[in-house]
Amino acid sequence: MARTFVQVLAAALRARGARRAFGVPGGGSSLDVIDAFAAEGIDFVLVHGETAGALMAAVTAELGGAPGVVVTGVGPGAASAVNGVAYASLERAPLLLIADVAEGAHQRFDQPALFAPLVKGCLRPAPGDGAARIEALLDEAAAPPPGPVHLDLSPAAASAPAGGRVRGPSEAPAPAPDREARATARRLLAASARPLVVAGMEARAPAASAALRRLARALGCPVLTTYKAKGAIDESDPRSVGCFTGAAGEAPFLDRADLLILFGLDPVEPIPGRRRFAGPVLSLSRRAGHDDPASPAVVLHGALDRSAAALAAPPGAAPWPAAEIAALRDGLRA
Repeated sequence: MARTFVQVLAAALRARGARRAFGVPGGGSSLDVIDAFAAEGIDFVLVHGETAGALMAAVTAELGGAPGVVVTGVGPGAASAVNGVAYASLERAPLLLIADVAEGAHQRFDQPALFAPLVKGCLRPAPGDGAARIEALLDEAAAPPPGPVHLDLSPAAASAPAGGRVRGPSEAPAPAPDREARATARRLLAASARPLVVAGMEARAPAASAALRRLARALGCPVLTTYKAKGAIDESDPRSVGCFTGAAGEAPFLDRADLLILFGLDPVEPIPGRRRFAGPVLSLSRRAGHDDPASPAVVLHGALDRSAAALAAPPGAAPWPAAEIAALRDGLRA
């Protein structure tokens, strides 16, 4: 017997690591969705409101990496999730919003238009749509920068037979950084006696965080992390010195540094304000078209671990004195 659309959807989410969904069921497709989730071992967490459900789903995605899932009813139920979807958009969380579609005039409005400014993609499947459409929507949620997507699901489409094979996550390998950019970055590093690393949310991935730690050891330099990157380097590491916000607290580090290395920093992370560092900036980013919060002298696009490997410490590099790093760290924490 052919699987239904929601059964294929549940299998696709399970293959990507989803283990729970949040929400408030409605009277349309959502009960079919919850039944399909249960068959795949995806727990449904009933919440007091759709706003809380969307926020919980988004944070679950941030913590675990698998797509967060929120289920709502039609009309007012879907509209109540807007705040959580906006959070997922602004905080780069891969979130799937599954909203019932009204049949007839009752509580019916243009739900895709409501979410269009916030989501990366929307799918309103027709009966017969299958795994390929689902996988493409989930790929869009996970693609850098990750964010929310919207599935507008009618009862007819939810229960219709759906073909195709679930394949799980599929991310194109990040390209190696450009050779000329690598050469320029190495020259900047060779001319620097006091580099300072600011790590952002892209450093949370396991390969990227391991590369960050290797780079900090090789350069012997302090590392500031954004709130989103906390944990990318052990906070007991003597080179881990505190949080970077874009405010005045980290000014003593910026005043002493002669090169700022942005390691996976997303422009949504620092608070707006004047630029506090006057020296050259080197940016490492997973994706092209990254809107850096500073004007970098050179940008290395591609896998962060490969970019970091291209920045081997120059021969004879003089690291920051450990005592100075410790004193500055103590001052920032105080």
